Amino acid sequence: MRRALPLAALWTMALLAYSNSFTAALTFDSNRVILQDTRIRAVTPENRHLIWTQDYWYPTLAGGLFRPLTTLSYQWNYAVLGNGPHPAGYHWINLLLHLVNIALVYLVGLLIFEAPWPAFAMAALWALHPLLTESVTNVVGRADLLASFGVLAGLVCYTRSVVATGWRQAAWLVAAAASSAVGIFSKESAIVVLALVPIYGLAFGRAATWRSRLPGYAALSLPVLVYLQMRSHVLANLPSLVTSFGDNPLVGAGFWTARFTAVKVIGRYLWLLVWPAHLSADYSYNQVPLFRWRFDSLEDAKTLFALAMCIAAAAAAVVAWRRAKPVFFFIAFFFVSLSPTANLVILIGTIMAERFLYLPSIGFAGCLVWLVVEACRRWPAMRTAAPAMLGVLSLALAARTFARNSDWHDEQSLWASSVKACPGSYKTHADLALATMSLPNGTGFEIAQTQWEHALAILGPLPDHLNPTSAWASAGFFYRLKGDMLAQSDASKPGYDPHSNPWYRKSLEIFLRGKRIDEAWNRAMKQRNLADGKPIADFGWPQLYLGLGRLYQRMQEPQQALEALQYGLTIRVQPEFFEEIYATWRALGDPEKAVKALMEGLAVDPTQTQLASRIVQFYRETAPMSCALTSAGGSVSLNLGCPLVHDHLCGASQHLVERYRQPGHKAQADAVIASAVRTLGCPAEMFK
Repeated sequence: MRRALPLAALWTMALLAYSNSFTAALTFDSNRVILQDTRIRAVTPENRHLIWTQDYWYPTLAGGLFRPLTTLSYQWNYAVLGNGPHPAGYHWINLLLHLVNIALVYLVGLLIFEAPWPAFAMAALWALHPLLTESVTNVVGRADLLASFGVLAGLVCYTRSVVATGWRQAAWLVAAAASSAVGIFSKESAIVVLALVPIYGLAFGRAATWRSRLPGYAALSLPVLVYLQMRSHVLANLPSLVTSFGDNPLVGAGFWTARFTAVKVIGRYLWLLVWPAHLSADYSYNQVPLFRWRFDSLEDAKTLFALAMCIAAAAAAVVAWRRAKPVFFFIAFFFVSLSPTANLVILIGTIMAERFLYLPSIGFAGCLVWLVVEACRRWPAMRTAAPAMLGVLSLALAARTFARNSDWHDEQSLWASSVKACPGSYKTHADLALATMSLPNGTGFEIAQTQWEHALAILGPLPDHLNPTSAWASAGFFYRLKGDMLAQSDASKPGYDPHSNPWYRKSLEIFLRGKRIDEAWNRAMKQRNLADGKPIADFGWPQLYLGLGRLYQRMQEPQQALEALQYGLTIRVQPEFFEEIYATWRALGDPEKAVKALMEGLAVDPTQTQLASRIVQFYRETAPMSCALTSAGGSVSLNLGCPLVHDHLCGASQHLVERYRQPGHKAQADAVIASAVRTLGCPAEMFK
């Protein structure tokens, strides 16, 4: 009961602060992880195998991440609980995980402070801090929630195992190992538990012998070793990744420039912990300018100030090791738990993200509470004022969290707030443009155009090899849409020439710049994978070539459209390409190749009913008296026994196998061959 009441109070406060989060949409990366990951839609052996053998971002891209338990948790939401694409269930699970972590932080506070009210205050300040919304309200932040659970539970179980004996010690060791496994298989940053436990021992467990500590270390280490082995095996079979300069400009900077800039980011993190007034979902190029070694500039001054703060914190930790062990532990906790994402040792895929502070912010809250405890000890008058001050601060943080949750309501609100907080990031402008483009009746086109101009102005001066392709592909798509709107009114005029459409010309200019950028990235990816001894294939942004092909179609240049679409298919086989290739072959007057393109697309994804409808319509137009179509019950379908259809299907399967073989997708090629030979009766010799 002594612990139940404080926990009930903490959970009630957190529930109130996050009470408006359940209506938030699947925004930011959550949209891609939940709606585009086919592995989570059903609990099948095939999906389970894919979860344990593929990248976290499968099937859209390779990000060099292996987080099977996080993906399994999404599958549990989607398929087991039946939440499907509806976000409320995912938000409830995220909040429940946060509530569990609040209880663990409270237990850690009891271990450190050995008193209930400082532990309560620390847990409250941490639980209600608005920086945590990117991990709690943003569904994809579940990886941080699970990883932090593994670290905190592992630490608590370890401390219990050291003082226990017999079967109780064994039980705590098993619990510690299980906690470590949950953390590390959910997000790689949970590896910090292997450093935090010895730090705790250095601060508070010096009376324990090494012999009593070793079983706990072994229990926590074993899952990490298993994970590292499995991760190495999985990533060895996937393409190596070249980190985008747009996401993390440190990858394009010199060693010391990158590290000094990373220190400046730590300074920004500390400021956001103190004053979380302006929060953003993104900090891409050029929101955090690189350190320029110009000591008269404001940005470099911020870097030096952040460096001084970090040195002072390290010195304070050293001094506190003897005089104030909680301070030593919390400072070490902050920097150690931040280290995997701090870009000081290893450069990661992002220069800065608020979700990275979910675990480290415990150290900040602990230091703040320790200062209050120390003030109460030295000045008795503070014993009444301090709780009131902490209460007011908690209410302020809860109010800011409640307000921040509304920013996550949908894509438009999220990126509108991010543009205000981070106007220097190209991605905040680009994502706001994408969000407003989707508004009905083109009502957001004016806003979108302004945002695209901002985004391209930031990226324009960058050389091609440092530029991100995606922004140029999306901007080209936007200006092509504007060209379509103009063409609707001008196409009926005598002598209309699509090349005179200024928006088509601007779209083509942007697409071609994006193509040069994508070619530079392709070269970099090939060099990286060649150095790693991996099969070389074409890498790139397929949507760029899909958009370029569609633009060439509108500009009545079918041959260029076909080249762009065919190249896009070498990067990723997607049904959308085949429909466009069909239209292009029709424009070029080759119906045989046109229908084969449709059939290839249907072989890739049999659920694409619009492709099947087009095939039926094609045979109605070109061979109405043939055996290609059959009628039954008022519906018309393909007659697979018709020699004409059979030859077209076998030819399409042969062409599709060739496409799969080029990028080295042997498994997909073998599946198409097996289906063609077994189901369609195609001769096996044609696939050799």
